[in-house]
Amino acid sequence: MALSVHTAAQNNQLHVVRSLISENPKLINSLDVDERTALHWAASSGSTDIVRFLVDKQADVDLVDNSGWTPLHIAGTRTSESCLLRLIVSSQCGA
Repeated sequence: MALSVHTAAQNNQLHVVRSLISENPKLINSLDVDERTALHWAASSGSTDIVRFLVDKQADVDLVDNSGWTPLHIAGTRTSESCLLRLIVSSQCGA
């Protein structure tokens, strides 16, 4: 079974996320069964480097999952301050 961009983001595997997205840029905002993107999972696991990479690649920071949560909501409850600040700045800048 192939590793998904969502699983790679959740497991802090930046090299895998980079590789998958370079092969298929549409994966940036692809949704899993919970309607979460890789950015949701990176925010959930505190993967600041992956959050930075995805935001720099124009990931949509305002997409909501099937519970109505954005990556910023998730980061506010589960991750490091640097990850949270990165998402706040990106959201305000429309990145």
